[in-house]
Amino acid sequence: MKKLIALLLIAAVFTFGGCGKKQDKQPQTTSKTNTQQTQHDEKKDAKDTFREMMQTDTRPIAVMIDNDGKSSRPQIGLESAYMVYEVIVEGGASRLMALFKDVSVSKVGPVRSSRHYFLDYALEHDAIYCHAGWSPKAASDIRSLGVNNVNGVAGDGGVFYRDKTYDSTWHNLYTGVDSLYDYAVNSRGYRGTTDAKHLTYHDKDTDITDGSDALEISLPYSTYYRVSYTYDADQKLYKRYVDGTEHMSQTGECLTAKNIIIMPVRNYNLQDGENKGRQEVNTVGSGSGKYITNGKAIDITWSKASRSAKTTYSDLSGNELILNPGNTYVQVVPLGSSVTVK
Repeated sequence: MKKLIALLLIAAVFTFGGCGKKQDKQPQTTSKTNTQQTQHDEKKDAKDTFREMMQTDTRPIAVMIDNDGKSSRPQIGLESAYMVYEVIVEGGASRLMALFKDVSVSKVGPVRSSRHYFLDYALEHDAIYCHAGWSPKAASDIRSLGVNNVNGVAGDGGVFYRDKTYDSTWHNLYTGVDSLYDYAVNSRGYRGTTDAKHLTYHDKDTDITDGSDALEISLPYSTYYRVSYTYDADQKLYKRYVDGTEHMSQTGECLTAKNIIIMPVRNYNLQDGENKGRQEVNTVGSGSGKYITNGKAIDITWSKASRSAKTTYSDLSGNELILNPGNTYVQVVPLGSSVTVK
């Protein structure tokens, strides 16, 4: 826990500035963290702080985030994650898994249930996995794979709470990164540090010199759900949209990405006996994709040898992909989806 406390100064590294009109409803905030960050920013560039954070041995927290229609939005916490995986679920919607480390975030959510293929990405980060319920296969795999998990509907309720400000049904369960880490390590006895290293980052912001222009990106997950990004050259960030509307946080800011990895992957209906259209997603194997940053895109390949193995990304010359310092959205899209990059 002392590593988490020692690095509270980097709590706002990912708050890159918003777009659109701020909402009237505001979440709980931590004034101490905001004050510390203001003082810290005077001394060190955020990109340097990000790289230092990614080099620590603090074990990440992975949180399943609800994205099931408008009732689940606006979410909160995504703006503070160092990496977000977005993968299709039943009904043509998507679900998000946000990864955090060494940040003080008091409100994250709405938290939603586990799907088994998200475990593959949590495992490669050696993350403590947080969710609220599970599908039958996810429940079985969490047990068989020995995944360190915190379940919001199975006795771990002390670190979850309801906030009906935005929704009064089931899209209103929240938690916090600090409380999750403390509970996982001190109450559940999970290991709080890790030797796992996932991706490599440049020392400083670096432009792609041989890529194609990538100013507008469209990622159809299904007939009913589409993600898009528009490049903001002034901020050197991609503003995120859902079904043509700015994807806002409860903080009032538009979500942004410094890096975008696009991975087309085969998915199909899972035969789990419940006939609810849950998906199987082929996370293990290899394929092609794109890496996008600073207004440019390059073609890449990816490979993953097993469910717990690290996904490796390479350019077409076989060189390991090196990301720009900043947050990353990994868009695991259905194979054959009409992805466009303009």
